[in-house]
Amino acid sequence: MDVKQVFDSLASQEQPPTTVDVDLAVAAGRDMRRRRRGAVTGITVAVAAAAVLTAWAVRPWPGQPGGLAVAVPAAPSLTAAPSLTATPRPTDKGLAELRKKFPPRGRIASVPPLVMWLSDAPRKNGLVLCESGPHGGSCSGFPPLAAGEFARPQGKLRSADVWLGVAKGDVHGVTAVTKDGKQLPGDLTRGVGAGLGLWAVECPPGADVRRLVVTGARGEILQRIPLR
Repeated sequence: MDVKQVFDSLASQEQPPTTVDVDLAVAAGRDMRRRRRGAVTGITVAVAAAAVLTAWAVRPWPGQPGGLAVAVPAAPSLTAAPSLTATPRPTDKGLAELRKKFPPRGRIASVPPLVMWLSDAPRKNGLVLCESGPHGGSCSGFPPLAAGEFARPQGKLRSADVWLGVAKGDVHGVTAVTKDGKQLPGDLTRGVGAGLGLWAVECPPGADVRRLVVTGARGEILQRIPLR
C-alpha cells in the first residue's frame, strides 16, 4: 500500500467536522451579555432604592429640637389615631368661673390684651368691672360716674403695664401720656352695657405714664385724668 492509499484510508475513518452557524453564535453571545448587564443593573437599582428609603426613613423631622431623627414607618398604619381631647387652659377655666360668679350685663368685649365685661354689683346702682387675660382675671366694683366725668380708670394690672377702666358713650378714645410726652393710644369698645364702654391701654414695660387723655368723636379733649 502506497502512501496515498494510507492517507485516503485515514481520511475515510475521521468524523466530519461540525458545522457552526456564525450568525447564531453571535446572537447568542449578545443575548447572554444583555442578561448579565440586566442582572447587574437590577441589583444596582435595588441597592440605590434601599439606600434612598433608608435615608428618607431616618432624616430629621422638621421642627424637632436639636435635629433629632424620627423613624417614619415604611407603610402607613391602618390603626386609627386616638382622638385628642382639648384640655381647658387655666385662663379659660378662670374666665368661666368669673363669668359664673359675675354674669355679664350686656356683652363681653375684647379689649386687647384683655377680655372685659360689666356685671351688677350687690350695692344699688353699683357695677362691677371684670377682666380676664393671659395673667389671670379679677373683678372690682365701682360707683356710677359723676355728671362731669367721662371716663374713670379702675386701676393698673399688677402683672402687666395695662391701665383699664370705663367710659361714657361720648368717649371715642383714651390715650396714656408718659412723662416725656409720648402718647400711647388705648383700645376702646363702646356700648358694652349700662350705657358704658370699656377701655385698656397697654404700655411698654417701665413706661412712666403720668396722665390719661379722654377724647370725643372729633378728637376734642373731654377730660384729663392725672395718674400721679
